[in-house]
Amino acid sequence: FFVFFVLFVMSKTYTAEEVAKHNSAGDCWLIIREKVYDVTDFLPEHPGGKKVVVREAGKDATKKFEALHNADSVLRKYGKDLYVGDLAPSSKL
Repeated sequence: FFVFFVLFVMSKTYTAEEVAKHNSAGDCWLIIREKVYDVTDFLPEHPGGKKVVVREAGKDATKKFEALHNADSVLRKYGKDLYVGDLAPSSKL
């Protein structure tokens, strides 16, 4: 008789209201493709400057992000390090 323990690591989920609280250069979160990213420490590195990112802080930035970036490439390169969780299903904008 074998007993198997399966551990599923669930990612944290955030409501749009929770993400909206992170809306400044000192605490900057974005929603992109229903994922939540803390980009605060990335702001000084952003090639377009931090102001353009901070304008979208605390919001769903998917449309603007995809319009200005090769989204898949950027998310592959930086997403893993900036990802903090998923947008809660009831919060989809």
